[in-house]
Amino acid sequence: MTAVQAQAETRPVPVTAGDKYALKSVGAGGLYVSTEVVNSGDPEGMLRARKSVSSPDELGPSEKFTLHTHDKGWTATLRSEANGNYVTTERNDTGSHKNLLRARSTNVGEWEELHLVRQTDGTYALKAWTNDDGYKYVTAEMQDDGTDEGLLRARADVVKSWEKFELVFLGEGNASDEGGRPSPASPAPAADFHVMSWNVCANNNTGCQNNEVAGADLGSQIADRLGSKEEAKQYRAVFLQELCESHAKAIEQALETKTDTGWDVRFAPIKYTVDGSSVKAAKTCNKTGSEDRGAYGIALAVPDTNVWYTSYDLPSPENRTIKNDKGDDVWVRMEQRTAMCAVLPTQALQFCATHFSSGADTEDPKGEKRKEQAAKLQEIVHSYTPAGYRTVYGGDFNSVPTDSASPDTPKDVMTSAYAVDKECDEGQSSTRPRDGKATKPLDGRNIKIDYLFGPSSATISACDVRADAGKSDHYPIKAHFEF
Repeated sequence: MTAVQAQAETRPVPVTAGDKYALKSVGAGGLYVSTEVVNSGDPEGMLRARKSVSSPDELGPSEKFTLHTHDKGWTATLRSEANGNYVTTERNDTGSHKNLLRARSTNVGEWEELHLVRQTDGTYALKAWTNDDGYKYVTAEMQDDGTDEGLLRARADVVKSWEKFELVFLGEGNASDEGGRPSPASPAPAADFHVMSWNVCANNNTGCQNNEVAGADLGSQIADRLGSKEEAKQYRAVFLQELCESHAKAIEQALETKTDTGWDVRFAPIKYTVDGSSVKAAKTCNKTGSEDRGAYGIALAVPDTNVWYTSYDLPSPENRTIKNDKGDDVWVRMEQRTAMCAVLPTQALQFCATHFSSGADTEDPKGEKRKEQAAKLQEIVHSYTPAGYRTVYGGDFNSVPTDSASPDTPKDVMTSAYAVDKECDEGQSSTRPRDGKATKPLDGRNIKIDYLFGPSSATISACDVRADAGKSDHYPIKAHFEF
């Protein structure tokens, strides 16, 4: 369950999306690794094994790290919650600080790459590339004294106790600070509102004009799609796919300016399982120039009266070896997809957004995982939700409807959803009742792969898909719900 509140685009960013871990040094007798943010100059952000606590619950931001990857899980990068910086191997330092680990980088590159090497006892060794000596294991320098005691340096050729670390899982993004999902208002009040879902294609797809778009520009595009100020005020949720963590705050600000009301934008990353490990790291967005855009994933915008949110890891294809066009075996790393939900208890409303796996040959060509994702989404929407909530859910499901006339397959990914809930475009055609307006333009044809579902008891008075992708490669889908 990973989600994080929108963060400002300016640094530092002390809390980021992604799974949170602490590093516990075996060789240091169980001391936790801290980011030393009280220093200044070259020592600023040094990593040191020094913190002793009786429970991980006592750890503070200096001992917390999120895991990121910019190469689809070949390596992992640590990001310190204390200062929002990525951990770097200081290749150019000399003496006792040669290849020191410091949380000081604002971008992910070669110097921030760490290989996770799982040991037979379940601990991990961290391996970094050094300028002069090739790959070296990270050591907790407990034999040093004075100001160097416990510093982390990449300098060992073999793994012994000083090179072993426990990756202590601390939670998947802290979810909501308010604990469990609150009970909805009872009786549930009448509700009349609009919802939009849009895959904004805002990372590195060169087929989109939103390729590497800045947050303010993307926020304006989204706000404009809500119509006039009065029309925009009728929206209670916006589901967004394919965007960057740094976009979230700008989108929030754009929605507030558009509607003169408060909004809350939550972000959850798509992840990769890191090679040689059982842990997952948040996929990073491509940087724009020198700008760090944080993780890549989905977002959910709701009024700031929400008091609970969380996200869920969806069943996703596992990393595997496939044969390429030349017949060679190739190791392919798979995106680990997510869904996220937020509630407005005073209105007894829940909103859930997601982005399913693609049907690419290298991901989920037969649709098995998308069917599992659809089943998990149904479980989240219905089984996980307290009675009394009315749930609207949707996003980019990368699957055509049950009655689609397109040649695309499979057509049964969303069968379970249509069986119990109502899709906003459903019933527009008597011959193909479970079909709808195309949301994805392709060469030679258009298909529907974006959806907005509500409970069967809902009245959907409008479902609008305007064939205008703007700077994206999807059309937004908008629905008017009445309860």
